[in-house]
Amino acid sequence: MISSSQNYLSWITVTHFVPQIGFVSSIFFGLILLFLNYHGAQKMFGSYKYVITIFTILGMLFATVEIIVYPNTHNYKAGMLFFSFTESFGLSGSKTKNFPLVGYTFVHSATMSLLSVQFIYRYCLVFDVNKLQCFKGWKSVIWYIYCSFFGFQYAVFFLYWAHDEFSPEYFREEVLLRYNANISSFPAISCVAYDPVDGSVRWWNVIGIINVCSVMIVQYGVMIYCGWSMHTKMADKIKHFSKNLRKLHEQLFKTLVLQITAPTLTLFLPASLIMLLPILNLDISIPSGVLLCSFTLYPALDSIIVMFVVSEYKTTAKKVFKVIGKTIVEFNQSRNEPTAITSAP
Repeated sequence: MISSSQNYLSWITVTHFVPQIGFVSSIFFGLILLFLNYHGAQKMFGSYKYVITIFTILGMLFATVEIIVYPNTHNYKAGMLFFSFTESFGLSGSKTKNFPLVGYTFVHSATMSLLSVQFIYRYCLVFDVNKLQCFKGWKSVIWYIYCSFFGFQYAVFFLYWAHDEFSPEYFREEVLLRYNANISSFPAISCVAYDPVDGSVRWWNVIGIINVCSVMIVQYGVMIYCGWSMHTKMADKIKHFSKNLRKLHEQLFKTLVLQITAPTLTLFLPASLIMLLPILNLDISIPSGVLLCSFTLYPALDSIIVMFVVSEYKTTAKKVFKVIGKTIVEFNQSRNEPTAITSAP
């Protein structure tokens, strides 16, 4: 009999419920942002509207993948288990059941990478507008390659871990104890940093952890560099801009600050903790999926940040609501008008 203090099945409910909130909110606010982006709010943005559009769509895709795969994590001593109790797309074969989990890691890394691309764009917008040509036409392909490169870099090691025969055995008793399940019966990818017998380093697993963390460090480093450069140099750079353009840049900088804070709390810190714990080899057993499920909240937060800070979106929203309100009033008036009765001759 498993005691309630040992059983983590209740956390599975949480890690399924939070992504559902993230999915609904990401789709709802994402669609509103896309609508406003192409109905007036785009006037002063130029090609930046396409960057916002792509990032919003990718965020909605990420939230969708989250509720299809329902990924979860568990940290135990020198190991990290990445798993799901859902067989996505009906893939149940031993060689195919982990593909959705690997695909999730690709989308997760690509989303982080595209976030840093937003910062690069805004940096160029202020300090080197000539480089904005790289975001137009066929040259914009470079950013698709950029995001895909880091997506594959993430996914390759998870695919490698999916074929590691040693690591699942490391978690077999732990999974039975905590989740009352057989690790072979559901999609699961595991990584163990040290051999539990002799304590030797399992180098390919450690290298994989370092690689995944390095992807996050690169993206976060780009964001910090661009954000700090704009903080220290932007005031002098935009003082000769028009009043409206200067106001827009100031609003976009405020958006940057929030867009560093939000992913730090929902993306980078949780992911870093989950990935680095195996290297520390602590005597712990943590249902870290409660940290992983916070990822899906970020796309909605990003859409809200943009619409809340940038006044063009608020102005456009007011115009749209005014038109909708006027249409509703006119419709109700037309329904309440008395019907003319024509008498027969």
